[in-house]
Amino acid sequence: MKKKLLPMSMVLVGLVLGLSACGNKAATTGQDTPAPQENVAEAQETEAQETETVQEEEKTTAEAAESEEPEQAAQESTEQESAAADSDTTAAAAAEETGAPGSDALAVYFSRVGNTDFPEGIDADSSASIRIDDKGMMGNTGQIAAWIAEEAGCETMEILTEDAYPADYNETVNQAKQEQNDGFRPLLKADEKAVEDYDTIYLVFPNWWGDLPMPVYSFLDAHDLTGKTVNVFVTHEGSRFSNTVGTIAELEPGAEVREGLSVTGGSVTDEEQNIRQWVIDNQK
Repeated sequence: MKKKLLPMSMVLVGLVLGLSACGNKAATTGQDTPAPQENVAEAQETEAQETETVQEEEKTTAEAAESEEPEQAAQESTEQESAAADSDTTAAAAAEETGAPGSDALAVYFSRVGNTDFPEGIDADSSASIRIDDKGMMGNTGQIAAWIAEEAGCETMEILTEDAYPADYNETVNQAKQEQNDGFRPLLKADEKAVEDYDTIYLVFPNWWGDLPMPVYSFLDAHDLTGKTVNVFVTHEGSRFSNTVGTIAELEPGAEVREGLSVTGGSVTDEEQNIRQWVIDNQK
């Protein structure tokens, strides 16, 4: 009977000691158990997502800035080009109004008016080459040059002598004949325009004694018109061009000399439309 009780008591003691050990282990575990690894992983993932979001926002901001800079530069460039175009348009309009330097043509003419000291109150009937209207006095060749300039969009320039011609028409005719016989080249005043800068010259003058007036010879002697086009217009009282076109071609062998129109002095007004149309049809 005693042999059976002894093992039982030992069993009871072992159970008590086992329960005590379990209790201590449970207490220790409750105090020292670290935070679950799942929570740490979630925190790290959240932080990584926030960092990625910040980086994406910074990248978007940088791209927006880079996108705006070229757009702004392009806009400024367009505004500058527009301003330059407006400036060019204004300059072209001004050149068209004044005839230079937008035009490469020049209407050069010789006339008694401008080369004669006429008395005040002179009557236009005293000479067929004088025209007087509300704008003042103008010679036939000056009027033709003005019409040419309007159609060609160019300026005019008068050939001016240092010494004036007589106011009396007959005295001028006699002086012109004497100059021709002597081969005399009258001295000219300085040109108002740089003739060499133009490609096309409209040369207008009266036919004096079947030839160029001697001041026109002086003008041609003073200028090399090589490479230019010279369109010849004359006023006359029956001689038409005579040999004036051929003479100019001999004096300016490097120029292209073309026959324009010959107009009777007394019918200049009637020929206005023909003169204008010739310029329109033959601009070069």
